[in-house]
Amino acid sequence: MSQISKPIAAKPEDKVMPALSLSELCSEAADHVARARLTLFDESADADCALLHLDEAIFCLKRLLAQGRSCASGASKQLRSA
Repeated sequence: MSQISKPIAAKPEDKVMPALSLSELCSEAADHVARARLTLFDESADADCALLHLDEAIFCLKRLLAQGRSCASGASKQLRSA
């Protein structure tokens, strides 16, 4: 029986994240924070799951920052060339 090989990225840079708008990134981050809060105040109080949601929220905010910096550097390059 042969296995079907799954394509993998050679480097982390090869993984492409879908382009999200600023509002979508903010919404996704807020959603993860809300899920973390609910998880902590649930009867099970699963701290590991809450931390995973907070990690995802931080990741969204880092993407938001990178996108903002990218837009800012693009705007400054346009000003210099004008």
